[in-house]
Amino acid sequence: MKPHLPHPTRRFVLTAALLALAFPWAGLLAAETGASAGSTSTVFSWFRFLAPFHMVALHLPIGFLLFVSAIELWTWRKPSAERREVIQLGMLLGVMATALTMALGYLRASDGGYDELTLTRHRGWGIAAGVLIAVAWGLHRAILKDPAPGGLVAFRTLLFTGFICLSVTGHHGGSLTHGTSLLTENAPQVLRGFLGLSPATGGVPAGGPSVGYATVKGALEKKCYVCHGAEKQKGGLRLDDRALALKGGDSGKPGIAPGDPGRSEIVRACLLPANHDDAMPPEGKEPLTSAELAALIHWIQAGAQY
Repeated sequence: MKPHLPHPTRRFVLTAALLALAFPWAGLLAAETGASAGSTSTVFSWFRFLAPFHMVALHLPIGFLLFVSAIELWTWRKPSAERREVIQLGMLLGVMATALTMALGYLRASDGGYDELTLTRHRGWGIAAGVLIAVAWGLHRAILKDPAPGGLVAFRTLLFTGFICLSVTGHHGGSLTHGTSLLTENAPQVLRGFLGLSPATGGVPAGGPSVGYATVKGALEKKCYVCHGAEKQKGGLRLDDRALALKGGDSGKPGIAPGDPGRSEIVRACLLPANHDDAMPPEGKEPLTSAELAALIHWIQAGAQY
């Protein structure tokens, strides 16, 4: 007879997992209620509304896989039929969370503005992780019904390979959102030299009309190029290339107008109230300091030479 978890334990694990999955959707309902109570001048879009919740859901499969991996390592040393049932439940929830994350990720990617190569890598590794996790779940389910020689070895191989794929997926996702320098921007000089990176730049002091690009580059790299650099161009605006910055983005206005900070979209967006839709950076991200903004304005006034 196949052993089962005691009912109280099984109910506790299931309830905890369902609550973990329910929290993001509770946030969705609350946000929808607030949006309905607010302005009705804009057309509501489920796609645009749900897409940002990819950033919430992506933590769920990581958590479930970590939990399952820890229990599997424990069970590897001390076999237990009860823990096998817990692993099966954890794998099921992991598959569900992965499917949810992939669906929301598709909506997120459809918003555009991402580097295609990095996005392709993120998507490819994510699909690989999802497939491996789903196959591992199905294999473990078969093992519970009819244990076969080598079945557990195959399951563990799929599980840990899927976890590695999930980690690589997360790395590329972080690169899409925060830039490829996310893990190295504060690295010590010795490590930066080993990786072939340029020396770290310090803070940006306020300058006069002769301010050069090197003075403002550190602030732009840290706070602007993440969304308007080589890997991602929100609103079609790219600021790390002078010709493209002068051309501007989807608005048709120059991102930078040499000699005229007042016509430069980057200056206008940085001076808008934080709750304005066009404010840069968006709410929740670190804005330019007064010294950095002053240096930026002086640099543009001086001709914005890169």
